[in-house]
Amino acid sequence: MRLKGNQVRVPLGKKVKAAFKIDSFWLNFPSNLEFKKIREIRILPRNGCFYVEWVYQLEVD
Repeated sequence: MRLKGNQVRVPLGKKVKAAFKIDSFWLNFPSNLEFKKIREIRILPRNGCFYVEWVYQLEVD
């Protein structure tokens, strides 16, 4: 993943690139999160569309 401005570039695999001729896509990054703490992006299909879950690490005091 790479942050550019307020968007995150999500790379795709070689098979997806060969089949669909697309190597990545861009997602808007939420302003209330820090990019350095993001560990995972989950893209979930629901009700005929897709939802994004941003998984991040919390600091325990």
